[in-house]
Amino acid sequence: MAKNTKMPAIAWLRVNEWMMGWMSYELGGKMMVNGRRVVCMQHLDGVRDILRMETVDDTELSPDLPVELSLSAQRYSMLQAAMTLSPEAAERMYHLSSEELQDFVPIEVPRVRLTEEGLLRPWGGDTMFGGKQAKELVRLLREAFWEGVELFARRYAREHEGEAYAQEDMIVAFCRETKTSELHIEAIRREWQRRCKRAEG
Repeated sequence: MAKNTKMPAIAWLRVNEWMMGWMSYELGGKMMVNGRRVVCMQHLDGVRDILRMETVDDTELSPDLPVELSLSAQRYSMLQAAMTLSPEAAERMYHLSSEELQDFVPIEVPRVRLTEEGLLRPWGGDTMFGGKQAKELVRLLREAFWEGVELFARRYAREHEGEAYAQEDMIVAFCRETKTSELHIEAIRREWQRRCKRAEG
């Protein structure tokens, strides 16, 4: 099989399931990996500084390495193959279920990254986000998600000016537009209402 030279360098990031529809809708590029749309974050404010943080080499692919917020492209492929063969055995060996593997999304990364030794090196298939780096990326994505909800809420309010509607109606419309599963409507609504109350003081 010919190598896809147009494929960007990627690493996998664990995010909340209720953000995935919006991420694919708002940040998804044209490239697909393992049936998942590659997320492009380069235009988000603050992301460049985060992507310049230290990365981690995942060269040994040891089963003892704990899975937290990030996976290298190589480790993700290995886990997916193992789970295809035997989900139960893979979960016992790698301490990650096939359901949990679905919590990871492919993120397009720079061609060059900073190693743990402070060196600039190409981003390889065995590179994953560093711990602090992954946490900061998740934080940035959450902020962008709620900014997206807020922008949608303003537009929805303009389109329904003079009408009485529940906040849940707006959240349902947001989920439909972004192709977010209806299973997440209640969780998004609750958090949105909490955020609105905090904003009101």
